[in-house]
Amino acid sequence: MKKAVHFGAGNIGRGFIGSLLYKSDYDIYFVDIFKELVDNINKYQSYNIFILGSDIKKEVVSGVKAIHIDDEENLLKAIEDADVITTSVGVNNLPGIGEKLAYYLDKRLDKTDKPLNIMACENALFATNILKDSIYKNSNDNLKKYLDEKVGFPNTAVDRIVPNVDIEKETPIDVAVEEFFEWDIEKNAVVGELNIKGCELVDDLEPYIERKLFLLNGSHATTAYLGYLKGYKYIHEAIEDDTINKIVRNLQLEASFGLNFKHKIEMEKLKEYSDKVIERFRNPYLKDEVVRVGRDPVRKLSNGDRLVSPAKLCLEAGMMPVNIVYGIAAGFAFDYKDDPKALEIQESISTLGLEETVKKVTGLKDETILIDKIVKKYEELKTGEIK
Repeated sequence: MKKAVHFGAGNIGRGFIGSLLYKSDYDIYFVDIFKELVDNINKYQSYNIFILGSDIKKEVVSGVKAIHIDDEENLLKAIEDADVITTSVGVNNLPGIGEKLAYYLDKRLDKTDKPLNIMACENALFATNILKDSIYKNSNDNLKKYLDEKVGFPNTAVDRIVPNVDIEKETPIDVAVEEFFEWDIEKNAVVGELNIKGCELVDDLEPYIERKLFLLNGSHATTAYLGYLKGYKYIHEAIEDDTINKIVRNLQLEASFGLNFKHKIEMEKLKEYSDKVIERFRNPYLKDEVVRVGRDPVRKLSNGDRLVSPAKLCLEAGMMPVNIVYGIAAGFAFDYKDDPKALEIQESISTLGLEETVKKVTGLKDETILIDKIVKKYEELKTGEIK
């Protein structure tokens, strides 16, 4: 039986990646830092996935196992003969995972020469490259040679909303997901065969990654930040607000202009994708809280992420990203007290001032006009003006 080792046994790991690996007949080993989660997976060895569409359906994933990230003996056994290694740990944690993988892969090369594919399934541009760089950084020449010959590092674009919704669980590791999903994999970087049901192998991944990052993640974050400022609890409530809906749709139009400019994707296809995104946001079964979607604005407002990146692309294409600026400014106004990263931004605004904070978080330096627009829009938002 094919074996998969997945780092990150959270909702996305179980509800999305684990689900497709299970349907593809992989023997799944989850790896996680939380002992209670690891213990529960090993206790129940199966969990339910509740699919929230026009009605609620249930799927079962069974035969799963879990390993604590510090359990060196069992983790080595799992990695030694794995066919695929995947992650959903958050892009900031990839360097640490890469360092650990370098150690285990060095042990593996003496045990087997069968192909291995390693994929980071994160909400970030070319996340597998980040993981790969960390592995190589911590590798000796012998391991690097093995990696070059036997290990594939395909980048991926993944898309499925997995909210922290209250459901009547049968086990503590049950998870709820939306019905829609997409997992695109960089075809030319695959070593050997990789057959995962529901995935699409594509020649050029960048258009898929940026389409999803800009049109889904960017509009999702903007809906969350504006929804938070207007007092909404859930995404499906916020997107029904006429003002927020108009801003988000215009943001998608601006980002689509940039995507058409860079990748030559047809505007009509981008509109179809954008419309589908809005319908997903409207799903009341998800009960996706705006504070969950908006969390960690330091990362979401960073230079290569879901809002600043399309804003810069629009400028390059000759369009002022008025509505994307709205989303960025709203992110700086997101002051949710239980989000340490949101409070980090607020503290920076208090000590350094708004303009310097915008430069620090977004990495914008030469784009003076964009910085000025963000500052002006932020000041409007702080007066309670959303129009």
